[in-house]
Amino acid sequence: MARKTQQLTDTQIRKARADNKEITLSDGNGLFIVVALSQSKIWHFKYTNPRTKKRTKKTIGHYPTITLAQARAKRDEYQALLAQGIDPKDYEQQQSQLQANALNNTFEKVALNWFEDRKLKPDFSERTVQDTLKRFQRHIFPTIGNYPITEITPLMAINALKPLELVGKYTELSKVVTKINEVMTYALHRGIIPTNNLAKIGKEFTKPTPQGMNTIEPQELESFITAFYQAKEKNRFSPFSFYAVLLVLLTGGRPSEIAGAKWADIDFSENLWAYRVQKGNKNLKGGRLHIVTLSRQAVAVLQKMREISTALSLSSEFVFPSLTAKSGHITIEAMRNAIIKTLGKGKDRIREIYNKAKYLEQRARMLQDWGDYLESIAPKPFV
Repeated sequence: MARKTQQLTDTQIRKARADNKEITLSDGNGLFIVVALSQSKIWHFKYTNPRTKKRTKKTIGHYPTITLAQARAKRDEYQALLAQGIDPKDYEQQQSQLQANALNNTFEKVALNWFEDRKLKPDFSERTVQDTLKRFQRHIFPTIGNYPITEITPLMAINALKPLELVGKYTELSKVVTKINEVMTYALHRGIIPTNNLAKIGKEFTKPTPQGMNTIEPQELESFITAFYQAKEKNRFSPFSFYAVLLVLLTGGRPSEIAGAKWADIDFSENLWAYRVQKGNKNLKGGRLHIVTLSRQAVAVLQKMREISTALSLSSEFVFPSLTAKSGHITIEAMRNAIIKTLGKGKDRIREIYNKAKYLEQRARMLQDWGDYLESIAPKPFV
């Protein structure tokens, strides 16, 4: 019968000293402590490697930093791993690597990697990249950016986003939630996280109410244009907003496309405005070419804007430049505010009055007739 090893006591370990050579004290089942000539005491665990079948040992740590009870608990943990055919050394190395990966894969670092990946996609413009990055820098990175992405809970994300809801920025909040989940999906697909536990955080917040440009009914046009001129003459909004809204009326263009119109896309010799539209054309590289015929009044508005830009020594690529907007051109909000300051609140959207078919001659006549009509009901010529 094999002799049973007597278990150590804390007193025995504390009093143990190595005089002429180091000594080894065994606690049984592979656990032992070595007392060196320097009197340092180190726990070890001896076992048979389940893969190589060779005897080996693993250092547990110094006594008394690692107590007798803690050393025994570690021995029991190692024996449980060995029973499953797992080498304790390999296991702890893997766990250390996983911990290091978790600490390195903070939400901010994963988000930045996602940005680099998304920038390669044709439906993710540089402007979208910058807008999204700024949202994260303002609302997410300062609060949860430094946390490992594996440790971020729904409550952490909700608390980070609550300030947006409290000030009523529901649309901004919705956009941030969407992008957070795109980052989480990116991490999920790459094995960084086992599941996206933020997938449903959007349900915690107030949904944004769609807000577009104000509707102007046909029977309201004359009174609107008259009031619009009066508001402009009272300096209630900038001339840039005034002429931008006029160009929306004259061309039926989307407010966002009017706001970002570029001089390089306008052909004054042919009275045409041709630009690329990416929205709704994600699979078409560079977007779809959209051509707008320009009426005499629309050309006059553009020429007026050129005169204003020259007078102010503005060398912007945009027809409606802005010295304050980060985009470099006026915003849809500036155009919306010009209409609100004319009509007041309570309307919904401005109608998009344009023909998508490429009947340029017919469209040119139609828009010229439309421009003539708008100018006829205005209190004075547009320009």
